[in-house]
Amino acid sequence: QVFLAQEVRYPIANTATPCECRREGQGTCGGPLNASSEMNPYGPYSMYKTSYGSAELPDRRDSISRLVISTAQLALLMLAPWALFATLSWALMSRQVYLYPWIRVFVICIFTGLVLVLLVAAATSRSRWLRKGGRIGEADPRHLRAYGWWAGLAGLCLIAFVAGCIVGTIIADSYMKKFYEITSLDAYDNVNPARSLGKEMLDAGRVIFTKGSRLDFNHSFAHQNGSTFCVVPIIAASDQPLPATYDFWVGGKDCCTNLGEDFHCGAAAADSKAGSARGGLRLLNAEDEYNYRQAVRFSEVAYHMESVHPLFFEWTANPIRDIGIRRETAFGLYFATNVVFLLGIFILVVVGYVCFLRMAKI
Repeated sequence: QVFLAQEVRYPIANTATPCECRREGQGTCGGPLNASSEMNPYGPYSMYKTSYGSAELPDRRDSISRLVISTAQLALLMLAPWALFATLSWALMSRQVYLYPWIRVFVICIFTGLVLVLLVAAATSRSRWLRKGGRIGEADPRHLRAYGWWAGLAGLCLIAFVAGCIVGTIIADSYMKKFYEITSLDAYDNVNPARSLGKEMLDAGRVIFTKGSRLDFNHSFAHQNGSTFCVVPIIAASDQPLPATYDFWVGGKDCCTNLGEDFHCGAAAADSKAGSARGGLRLLNAEDEYNYRQAVRFSEVAYHMESVHPLFFEWTANPIRDIGIRRETAFGLYFATNVVFLLGIFILVVVGYVCFLRMAKI
């Protein structure tokens, strides 16, 4: 009875509008208006409504920034190995390495240390990924991405290091070494083989003989030592006397018969008909020079000649142009290998990145 007699009162919801609540200085349900109720975007007076299970949409600017970072990393994957390849190959074919061979060892050690640092960074990133679970397709792929990027950079730089050593060494030995050897010696013009002596021109690298100078094919000879080393003396024009000592010779390998006949080394084949060539590029290979000297000794015995200080040349029409062609060819090969390497790196990065995304399901 007491219960029935007791007046039951139910709380009446605050039906005041937001404007009335603000006029009365009240917040929600008659409470005081505070900063938290006004700043809450999902409060009772907010124009944004939310429901159970709803999620905040990602910021578009954040997606763009992540895309830019990813693009920068991919660009670095291509440019860093290419820069290593270009710098290393250029250093190995430089004049400083030719003049000071110890620089070659120093450069290789520097780049070896750089590659080792990248390999250590890749191994450290892998260890960090393994400590975080080491599962492909995990919720937070940051460690997997870091490991993949460092491993890719280290692997590509290792490829660039090996390729740079090979390309730089080949270009240096095949082209630039000969160019540096010849240009480090003196150039002589208008040399008369009938009056000049070999001991007077021991520092000769490029020589242009007097007009009418020719090869004396009647006194050519050869020496067999694995290859056929062919020699033929250079004499003056027909109106000049024969030299007292035959000190100027044209040499070549595997360009004549076993006895020195049919000599066609360098520009000698064309010169035998046209007679336009009268220049020589010095042959400086020590092992080849020994075999050329042996052929000269046999020629002295066979033809009763004398040669006190024999110098050996490659017969050419324009020695200055020909030595410049060697440098141009070397530079052309250098730039061509750089383009091919950069294209190959681009293909490897694109294919590797696509495979990585499919594997990681990021």
